Amino acid sequence: MVRTNNCNNRRVGFTIVELLVVIAIIGVLLGLLLPAVQLSREGARITSCSNNLRQFGLTTHQYRELNNGFFPNSRITGGYAYRLAPGMKTIGDPGALPESYGLQAVFEEKRFIEAGSGIWICPSQPDYMQLYRNTYAFSTAPKLDERNPEDQDTNPWVWDNFNFKPGLSGFRGPFGQGYTLPKAEQVYPHQSWKQDGYNLLYLDGHVEYKSL
Repeated sequence: MVRTNNCNNRRVGFTIVELLVVIAIIGVLLGLLLPAVQLSREGARITSCSNNLRQFGLTTHQYRELNNGFFPNSRITGGYAYRLAPGMKTIGDPGALPESYGLQAVFEEKRFIEAGSGIWICPSQPDYMQLYRNTYAFSTAPKLDERNPEDQDTNPWVWDNFNFKPGLSGFRGPFGQGYTLPKAEQVYPHQSWKQDGYNLLYLDGHVEYKSL
């Protein structure tokens, strides 16, 4: 009499139900992990943006020291707070000239910052704004007309742009209605890190993250 070895008849492998359970567990783990990865990436982008601003702060004070205590004021930067990168033209406007105004134009013309360095772009900004090759707005406040103005630690200087359309290239501002974005259309560059917000550089050179 031949005995059948039951061990040889045992099935090898997983059932469909077991595979579905494993896939579901992996899906849950990925769902838990993905927000943490996104948070880490956004934290790195915020650091990159704030480092750009700190570089602007150092450059600004180099400029101030070489200009008898004066910062780049509205007359020098062109009377409007947000500009395309130097040389670009406003799209769709046949009368536009190559951009020659703005803080970027001032610093690059004076060779405080090398043209094409990429420092003027915050990686958290949306693609359409990065196409301007500059994602930072700057102050045109009257206080900049003063020599070594007081309260530099409370006066905004440069920030992640979220509130302006770029001024008409090659022309001095200020510009009228339609260049300041309505509140409902403002897109804050850092939306997945803690709270929506932006980086802000003050005249004294320190940077803060402003939550909204």
